Amino acid sequence: MASITQSLQILGIRPPITLKMDALTLGATDLSRFDAFFIISVGYKTVRGHTITVDVLYPKSLNEPSNRQLLSMPRPVLLRYHGGGLIAGYSLFPPFFSQWYLELAQEYSAIIVSPNYRLLPESSVLEVLEDVEDHWQWMHQSLPILLQRETKGTVKADLSRIMTIGDSAGGYLSVQMGLSHPGEIRAVNAVYPMVNPKAPYFSSGRERPVFNLPAYPQDTLRSHQDDIRRQEAVTQEPVVVSAAADADRFRLMFATCQHGQLGQLFPAAPISPYPLERLDAGARFPRGGVLILHGRDDSVAPVEESYLLQRKITEVDPSLNFRLVVRDGEHGFDHLAELHDVWLWNAVQDIVRSWLD
Repeated sequence: MASITQSLQILGIRPPITLKMDALTLGATDLSRFDAFFIISVGYKTVRGHTITVDVLYPKSLNEPSNRQLLSMPRPVLLRYHGGGLIAGYSLFPPFFSQWYLELAQEYSAIIVSPNYRLLPESSVLEVLEDVEDHWQWMHQSLPILLQRETKGTVKADLSRIMTIGDSAGGYLSVQMGLSHPGEIRAVNAVYPMVNPKAPYFSSGRERPVFNLPAYPQDTLRSHQDDIRRQEAVTQEPVVVSAAADADRFRLMFATCQHGQLGQLFPAAPISPYPLERLDAGARFPRGGVLILHGRDDSVAPVEESYLLQRKITEVDPSLNFRLVVRDGEHGFDHLAELHDVWLWNAVQDIVRSWLD
């Protein structure tokens, strides 16, 4: 069994010469990175008989006698969205769960709330956005009851102190939720997010290199969609997928990226899936600020995505505390970072203050 570090290297961080898709799944059963947390998993909505779940993590250290004073105060919340190109992954898929997010929760004795959501192409982008909004409502209505029941009232969530976090597709959703709830979210972090699905590298249909992967067939996405239609014809029920981390799924995800097809899964209207257009229409981020981290050599969501967002903010909301940190590295460059690495620790200070103060 490969270690988590080896799995992350395979993801493109210090990549080997040849990347093997099945190696992505080797770390999937190694949950050791969550050893310092209690995890509560529960459904937050049901779609056509399919339950979509959320994972709630809180540090085990909260139960230590020395931390009893902390438990007298509701704990701040990190609302975290998982990556996977909106096509693959799930909430607790270890290779997609950055260690420094866990360290951030431990540092401030915070609760992580990490929902799953319907995945493309079985569902639409509008349905993904519907899910994260439904989860937002669930979090405010049901999370306090869940914690009361599961922790016997010892752990409480401070829903007035929420920061959204996420990388890749999760960064896209973190940005989207920040725009949707600027008065209720304190600050936003997004790592190598997609902000312009209409960009040619997402929507042109032209092949481009992604990591060091071999070129997958251009019809991979179409073939998968044909399979969905055949399955639906047999069952007379729509196919719903909200967690997927097998080798075939990752081939689908990377083939869609390689051939500039992800943006083709986005509708022309309304503007709700498009952060830049939402900003043009008057949407704004939380006043506590936005931190974007991006790798200079990103081949999945090129760094131009974050420069686009920076330019848009300069144009429409120049007073926002917006910070873009660009580092050498590929998509996933931060997965081996530690919270107290000097560059990262310095980068997060502003949004952490906004989140907690």
